[in-house]
Amino acid sequence: MRHPSAGRTPDLPAWLGVRRTVTEVDDRDLLSRQLWLLREQLEQLLCALDIQQLVLANNRLRWLPMVSENVEHLVDEIRASDGERVAVSRRVARRLGLAEDATLSELAAAAGEPYTASWRQNRLHLVSLQAEIDEIASANHELGRRGAATTREILVALNGDTLDTYDPHGGTRPLAPTAPRFDRTA
Repeated sequence: MRHPSAGRTPDLPAWLGVRRTVTEVDDRDLLSRQLWLLREQLEQLLCALDIQQLVLANNRLRWLPMVSENVEHLVDEIRASDGERVAVSRRVARRLGLAEDATLSELAAAAGEPYTASWRQNRLHLVSLQAEIDEIASANHELGRRGAATTREILVALNGDTLDTYDPHGGTRPLAPTAPRFDRTA
């Protein structure tokens, strides 16, 4: 026979003095946590992009798929975290009497301490990280583009006069080498 209280949490006797309380977390604190999380994630992305650049610059293409997958995973995580940050920011803006699309600078100015200094510092750090990420992503793109062009030229040199490639309209066209790279008579 089954006990009547089986499967449920037992009630604690009142004489133990234990009370169950639920504390509500302030949205301003949640926003602070989201900003710190974004900082950490952007730092991780910057590191992953640095690694990707090293792989590209040193022609260690064996590792490129793994490194690129890591970058994509981090970007997805950042996108999800930023969505959560936007939702919390909107709640904070409403609470502070601001428009829902208020900037972090506007939220910081209206929030008061201890949030003002922390949010301003986070904003500056996030802007700095974003600039670094944009710069290294652009450099990685250029390294990848050069590597692809070099690979095409090598294939043309090895396969003969032409190699078919796609034009901007989806048709094929022959790709002629820009300069001979190999002496095929050797």
